[in-house]
Amino acid sequence: MKITTNHNRREIIDGFELTASEREQFDYLDWARLDEGRDSASFFRYRGELYDLGNFMRNSAPEGWDAGVADSAFSGIVVKLANEDGEDMIIVGTYYY
Repeated sequence: MKITTNHNRREIIDGFELTASEREQFDYLDWARLDEGRDSASFFRYRGELYDLGNFMRNSAPEGWDAGVADSAFSGIVVKLANEDGEDMIIVGTYYY
């Protein structure tokens, strides 16, 4: 497996920060519960796309990474949580076989 990353730290975006059109991409989430503060969702932007961290699985991550998600049988995205000046950030990479 080869992993490519630039090690840039990216912001974790809370659900309330998304626009109405961005929310439409994630119609499986209960936005009423999120708006009321009874649930939460976190996202990040990578290569022009918005990703839901809730879709990433810990058991799909190679050693040294916290979680991953496949986008094909041979490739996917991995994430690693990072903390910078007390703020949670995320490092993103792509993998392929």
